[in-house]
Amino acid sequence: MKVGARAWPVVLGAAVAMLAAACGQKEPADVIAVVGHQRVKVETFQGYVEAVLGRSWESADSRLASRLLDQFLDQEVVAAAAGRKRPVRIPAAPEERSAAVRALLNELCGPPPEPPEAEVESAIKKASEVQRPARAHVRQILVESRDKALEAERRIAAGEDFVTVSREVSRAPNAEDGGELGTIAFGTLPEEFESVIFKLKPGQVSQPVKSPAGYHIFQLLERTPAGPPDRAEVTSEIKSRSAEQAGRRHLRQCIDRLAAEVGVQLVPGHLWFSYDGRYAEERHEDS
Repeated sequence: MKVGARAWPVVLGAAVAMLAAACGQKEPADVIAVVGHQRVKVETFQGYVEAVLGRSWESADSRLASRLLDQFLDQEVVAAAAGRKRPVRIPAAPEERSAAVRALLNELCGPPPEPPEAEVESAIKKASEVQRPARAHVRQILVESRDKALEAERRIAAGEDFVTVSREVSRAPNAEDGGELGTIAFGTLPEEFESVIFKLKPGQVSQPVKSPAGYHIFQLLERTPAGPPDRAEVTSEIKSRSAEQAGRRHLRQCIDRLAAEVGVQLVPGHLWFSYDGRYAEERHEDS
């Protein structure tokens, strides 16, 4: 049976469990895992789940609880690995805990490797050949009546700033941002909106457009015609995405290696949910 790198933490944990069983040792009922020499208690993990979700741990289904347990155990692995060199204590609050673990990961794993140049160039070439729909950078004002929409339109036509009027009269969630909708691709908005927006010239403001939510006024900031994307834009996007993916792979591989070194023993029988995560014994084999 071939055992992949991602399964080594579970294999090692299973070996520890068998050794403990041979010696007649069993983990207490409130222990759900052992990471290195540190026991993870059920109430500690339940507190983590509640802190992350902002609601009762009982509300998390098995899939969500499994994902959170993987995340929690990964963090415990990093703390245990760093603790071999010096005392390490990571905070309990999720945001502070994540920040502390990221700092330890930078120390333990080092910088990620550069993405393969040939792979990046291939992705750039492929993305450059894709035909993109027309796009429009748009702002909006949303009011409840046509009269208010016409009044807003008159104010803008008289020289008032669209952003200022939006902040004063719009009831859209993005009113404080000046009605900023960002860049919209053709085909993603209702037809009654697109038939107006994509006929505007940059800087132009539309007449009121009725919808179930009220009356909208749109301002076109910039329009990009349909066609292949700008190569410089694609190159920047692909390089950024490739670096991000390489970074995630690097950290995942590093955490798996650290887990194999410190040892992870899961006690699934002490969990209150059906676990199906990275540390499950049934994932020993690589397909």
